[in-house]
Amino acid sequence: MMKTEEFELIEQAVKASTAPAEIAAAFSELSALREQLKRFGEPESYYLKAMNCPHHHRIFAAEPRSYRDLPLRLAEYGTCYRYEQSGELFGLMRVRSLNMNDAHIYCTEDQFADEFRAVNDMYLKYFKIFGLEKYQMRFSTHAAEGLGKKYVNEPELWKKTEDMVRKVLIESGINYVEVANEAAFYGPKIDVQVWSAIGREFTIATNQVDFAVPAKFGLVYRDKDNTDKTPLCIHRAPLGTHERFIGFLIEHYAGNFPLWLAPDQVRVLPVTEAQIDYAKGIVNELRAEQVRAEFEFSNDKLMGRIQRAEEARVHHILVVGQREQEAKAVALRIHGQGQQGVKPRAEVVADILAAIRERRS
Repeated sequence: MMKTEEFELIEQAVKASTAPAEIAAAFSELSALREQLKRFGEPESYYLKAMNCPHHHRIFAAEPRSYRDLPLRLAEYGTCYRYEQSGELFGLMRVRSLNMNDAHIYCTEDQFADEFRAVNDMYLKYFKIFGLEKYQMRFSTHAAEGLGKKYVNEPELWKKTEDMVRKVLIESGINYVEVANEAAFYGPKIDVQVWSAIGREFTIATNQVDFAVPAKFGLVYRDKDNTDKTPLCIHRAPLGTHERFIGFLIEHYAGNFPLWLAPDQVRVLPVTEAQIDYAKGIVNELRAEQVRAEFEFSNDKLMGRIQRAEEARVHHILVVGQREQEAKAVALRIHGQGQQGVKPRAEVVADILAAIRERRS
C-alpha cells in the first residue's frame, strides 16, 4: 500500500509535469478514488425545509427578469417540516410534517391590486365549494413601536402597502376586520378566519404582502425605464396546510361529508351470492367514472353489513337482491337519510355522477 509520503512525492511530480504520462494518469484515478472513499466515511447532512419561500426566491433570481415577465407566479404543493414542541402538537391541526399548496406571486406595484384581489376571490370560491358560510378576513397591520424590532424598519413602505391592501378590501366589498400589531415582519397580511358547524374558529388561509425579503435576496427586474427594481411578493396559501384543512372539514361536517367529498362514496351490498356479479357490475361502472365505490359480500347478515357501512359513513349504500337484479334496479339508502326506495340502476348511477359533478351539499 502506498504510504502518505510516497503519495505526496508523486503528487509533487505530477504537478511539476515531471512524472511519466502513465504515472500521472494512474495518480489522477487514484486521487478520485481516495476522494470517493473519504466521502463514504463521512456522515451525510440532510436539511429539512421549513417553508417554500427561499426556494421560490432562488428560482426568481436564477435568470434575469424583465417587467414583461411579471406577474410571475410560482406554486408548489410541497412538504415542509417544523420541529413543533411536543406540547404544541394537536392531531391534524398542528403537525411536524405538513403539506402546503403554497405560492409566491412576484409583481409590480401597478399589478398588485389585481393580483391580491384575485387571491381573495379564489378564497371566496373555495368557501362556496366547501359550504363555508361564516368567514371573516382579518387584516393585520404593524405598530410603529415595533419598527426595527418586530417589524422591518421601513415606515413608508408599511404605510404604502397597508393602504394598498385596505383599498383592495374596500373595493371588493369583502367582510373584514382590521387588527393592529399582528402583521408579518415583512409586510401586512390577511388571515382568513372561518367557523365550523359547531362554532369553532379556525385560521384557514393567509394572503401576505412582502416588500422586505425580495430586497434581501437581491431580487430585481428590469423596468420600462431600463432601471432595476425590486418586485413586491405576495405569499398565498389558500387552504393553509392540508392536514389542518382536513381536520377542519372533519369537524365542520362531523364526519358526514357530502357525496362528492366522502372518502367512501358508494358501497354495493348483494343480498346473496346470486347477485355478486350484478353488484360487481355496478361497482365497475361507477369506478369507470372515477367514483370511489366498493363491493362487500360476506357470511354476515345483510343488516350487519348495512350497519358497518353506516358506521363508516358511506354516503350511498346500494342493496341488490333477486328482485332488484331482475328489474335492473337497486335499493338505495343514503347515510343520515335512511331508505330511499327501489330505483332503476341507470337512474341512480346518473344521479350519483351528477351530484359529484355539481358538488351538491
